[in-house]
Amino acid sequence: MRTSLLALTLIVTLAQISVAETLEILPVKVDLSSREARQSLVVPGYDLTTAGITFESSDPKVVAIENNIARPIGNGSAKITARSKTGVGQVPVIVRNFDQPFSWSFRNHVEAVMAKTGCTSGPCHGAQSGKGGFKLSLFGYDPEGDFFTISRQARGRRVVPSDPGRSLLLTKPTGAVPHKGGIRFDTRSLEYRVLAEWIAAGMTAPQASDPRIERIEVLPKHVTLEPGKKQQLVLMAHFSDGHTEDVTRWGRYTSTNATMASVNDTGLVTITGHGEGAITAWYLSKLDTATITVPYLDRMPSQELAAVQPRNFIDEHVLAKLASLHVPPSPVADDSEFLCRAFLDTIGVLPTKAEAQAFLADKSPSKRDTLIEQLLDRPEFVDYWAYKWSDLLLVNSDKLKPAT
Repeated sequence: MRTSLLALTLIVTLAQISVAETLEILPVKVDLSSREARQSLVVPGYDLTTAGITFESSDPKVVAIENNIARPIGNGSAKITARSKTGVGQVPVIVRNFDQPFSWSFRNHVEAVMAKTGCTSGPCHGAQSGKGGFKLSLFGYDPEGDFFTISRQARGRRVVPSDPGRSLLLTKPTGAVPHKGGIRFDTRSLEYRVLAEWIAAGMTAPQASDPRIERIEVLPKHVTLEPGKKQQLVLMAHFSDGHTEDVTRWGRYTSTNATMASVNDTGLVTITGHGEGAITAWYLSKLDTATITVPYLDRMPSQELAAVQPRNFIDEHVLAKLASLHVPPSPVADDSEFLCRAFLDTIGVLPTKAEAQAFLADKSPSKRDTLIEQLLDRPEFVDYWAYKWSDLLLVNSDKLKPAT
């Protein structure tokens, strides 16, 4: 009896260890490259505010973690461990340059703050004529021009290096001075500190040697959730000198399917329905997307999906997507439906009466394939899709005219 109990205990313990090794943490590694670097951590599929997941540092003298945000304490390496009731996971951490002087970059930080708070947006100072005599480039596409406008235009009246708190660049968006754009941030925010410390440090201009952003990455890239659940996203910026920064705070987020998932200004996704949609993240002119899948509750019978035979590799992807969403495939269209769809999708017009009669009277089993090839060979196919892509890409027809 004791042997059986010991064996059962061992099996349960091994099962718990196996489960405990499955907790995924993103990003998979943390590189804190300055004393101001921060890194948000997320667990795909979990709302960290309610999931009961705890984080701890293996070396508090290297990195500390609070509210799932890692903060550098000193140079070195360590590990951050995340634990839940059913899982455990780890990510390696490297802290470097902690003992080196740090200054905010106009190109990569000041511009990001002004874009996030709406200062360089179209309705504000990013408008074609600016606002109130103060014009900035739209979403900061021209850092050199914006630097000149802020620091030199109107005799530099917008910044006070000897007393940054008196700068119009800070007093207006915080409401200390009347501002038609309203309050954009408060004096205790990181946004205020970035602008104030940049001014106090001498207002360094954009440099040719500044690291340039190459791409951004939103994490998790894909996650499957249920209605009512929440998922925090993390936005990573990758720069030309090889370092990465967590720019979640300064990203802008939109949902392509608000009836299924909404997203707030900090990248927190809330699931409100079923289906699939994308969350688009933007930072310093770069874009990336994350896909959110919310399967429908009713699972379709496996034989219903197995009964549909894919005719090409596109069908295979479509059927896999339908299976992941628990959506049954539509029945095969009859000849008349297929004929109308094929004409409209390829050449943008309906078939003539003669074409329809000939197709419906044809008893050949390969008539649909034959029709597709015929439509693709017609000149209307080229014209229709040339116009369609021209509209999509906003092609200016005047520029396509031959030179005289």
